[in-house]
Amino acid sequence: MQLTLNFEAGLADSYPSCREYVAARVHQQGRQQKSIAADMDLSPSQLTRKLAQSPGDSCRFTLDDFESFIASTGDKSPVLYLVEKYLAEAGDEIAALERRLEQLRAQKGKP
Repeated sequence: MQLTLNFEAGLADSYPSCREYVAARVHQQGRQQKSIAADMDLSPSQLTRKLAQSPGDSCRFTLDDFESFIASTGDKSPVLYLVEKYLAEAGDEIAALERRLEQLRAQKGKP
């Protein structure tokens, strides 16, 4: 299996946090929020509170909730959000190294 990653500006620039991206994805699923909440073993109001994460509210969207969202919806795009946000620089470095390697190979082939 091969995975191609596109590190152009996108998800990470559009959403300040992965939690906010997941909140948007809940509404983009084409399923009712109450159905997603039930699959995550939450009430719709609990899911709403966790995703809103109001400053005075102790209800938080946890890593377990994150994994439950992915498992119940099959939506792996939040993982891609994190890859884009935290590994884009690594991708840029790899691309620069690959370009440099090609330059060195081209020079080696010259007399």
